[in-house]
Amino acid sequence: MSRLHTAGPRDGRALSGRHVLVAMLAFFGVIATADAVLIYKALSTFGGLDNANAYSQGLAYNERIARAEKQSALGWTETVELQNDPARLRVFLKRTDGAAPALARVDAVLGRPATNREDTAVRLAEIAPGHFEAAVGHDLAPGSWIATVRAFDTETPAAEPVYQVRRRLWIAP
Repeated sequence: MSRLHTAGPRDGRALSGRHVLVAMLAFFGVIATADAVLIYKALSTFGGLDNANAYSQGLAYNERIARAEKQSALGWTETVELQNDPARLRVFLKRTDGAAPALARVDAVLGRPATNREDTAVRLAEIAPGHFEAAVGHDLAPGSWIATVRAFDTETPAAEPVYQVRRRLWIAP
């Protein structure tokens, strides 16, 4: 009589508890490492609050709508251009009759859409009636830029702008 002998997988490739533990630790280690890299990148590239007064401006939203309606009633038209070589911001403003508005000053903030790290504030000089221009002060990298232009009829720093426009501009690579 022969005995039937059944052998288990003892050829060195058996799945043991130690293998399962190492596989689980490796899996969660990869997930934790990926999360850590993504969190670091998110925190290191975001400058923080885009607007320090977001709450108070949210409360004053109806006033903002009223200012926008008042500005719309003026009927002005604008053209905002960005040049790179040398870096210059140009703004052309016209009233509904085609004449240039009489303004005391025109200020602008030029920056990237997703961060405030490269924001540059400039005061534009009137080159010709309705044509305002300013040197940006540094070379502009290719890509998308945002220009927020504010026109004032007074030199008072705390005054509200008569006209305000925000335009997305592009510098080709």
